[in-house]
Amino acid sequence: MAKNRKISKKMSVIAQGSTMLCAVIVMLFVMVVVNLLADSSCSQLMKSIGAKEAQLNRLKDDCSRESARWEEMTTPDRLEAALKRHGLAMRYANAAQNIRMNAAGKPEPGQFAVSRMEQRSHSNTAAYRPAVGGRRPKRH
Repeated sequence: MAKNRKISKKMSVIAQGSTMLCAVIVMLFVMVVVNLLADSSCSQLMKSIGAKEAQLNRLKDDCSRESARWEEMTTPDRLEAALKRHGLAMRYANAAQNIRMNAAGKPEPGQFAVSRMEQRSHSNTAAYRPAVGGRRPKRH
């Protein structure tokens, strides 16, 4: 009895070469497609970054303009004019009105402004004495 033997059929040299050539062409095509996709993605990101940088520059310009406008509004002349416009009679504090505070939030002793404040507070607590006839003076 004869054995069934598998006979290997070897691919011809031409078929083997053409298969390798097709594999190389397919790999090149895949690499080109991947490269084009990466290039378009990078281009899109660059446009997005450019738009964000332009927006940041606009915001910086707005911030500097508003800062200059605020500094212009806070000049002493403008502040006094605004206070007068709103009917407020205010002036800058002089040295006798400044009170230094300690870490506990209490005035430091030995200050001229503190002694004046204490004198005023004691003078305001004086008892009211009605005028002769028992009538209070009219307040205006």
